[in-house]
Amino acid sequence: MEKLKFLSIFIVSLLSLQITLAKIDYFGIDAQILDDKFANIKFTIHKLSEISFRFYGNIRNISSNVNCEVEGELISCKSENTTAINIQILSDVVARAGNIYNFNIQLELKDDVSRVTSLVTLPIGMIIKDENDIFPSGYRTLSNGRNILVYWELENVSSTQPLGFRVKYQSIQPSPEIFNKFYLLILLLLIALFFVALYAFKKRKVIVKKIVRVRPEKIVMEVLDEYEKKVYEIVKEAGKIRQNEIVAKTGFSKARVSRVLKSLAEKKLVKVEKRGRTNIVEALRK
Repeated sequence: MEKLKFLSIFIVSLLSLQITLAKIDYFGIDAQILDDKFANIKFTIHKLSEISFRFYGNIRNISSNVNCEVEGELISCKSENTTAINIQILSDVVARAGNIYNFNIQLELKDDVSRVTSLVTLPIGMIIKDENDIFPSGYRTLSNGRNILVYWELENVSSTQPLGFRVKYQSIQPSPEIFNKFYLLILLLLIALFFVALYAFKKRKVIVKKIVRVRPEKIVMEVLDEYEKKVYEIVKEAGKIRQNEIVAKTGFSKARVSRVLKSLAEKKLVKVEKRGRTNIVEALRK
């Protein structure tokens, strides 16, 4: 009887240790705000056969590359023969009060995570209301030329700490008083430009101003995982390369290289063409 009791305690201890050691390599969040209510949120989780986490929001639609179940706020997924779990949901995580919008997602993870990234893309025509209303701190604001993006990267996130991201933003709708001042400023600016142009015409000089913008490729590279970055750098350096050469240079399996190339092609970074028994991979951005 004593031996049976000791064995039971030993098994429970092993199971507890296994649960304690469970850790997710990467948990990525990519939120595209669609309108004044809904957002399309994509989760990417690496190196875990099973994942469960709580999403505190109303899930209107969910899709995944693996088998997932939703019970209230709990999302549970099981993965077989895949290196990444991709989950996409539609949820009303945006609240509006007049001209102010509040994007807010709250998660509760069941496992520790080595690296968490979150990218929130605001709708076109929206600006951040107050940077003090962005949570958590340590974020970066980016732009792809049309949208403002807010990006976080967190290391060693514990399952015991809450995980949430919040951004307050507003549309550009100036008041009539601002409009009057704006038109006056435009008028003064046009007069100033006229005299500048007249002066430039007389001097026969043309002033060229160089405009620097954030390259969309740089923003995409921020959210690539380690496998995608390594494969993309090889293709980018070569310009064109055979898929089997990528396998040889990276040391990755053929299946992993195929999955990574598919992901890069979806992000419009590479083009894959069938050529005989292999594929030719071409970098689209250099």
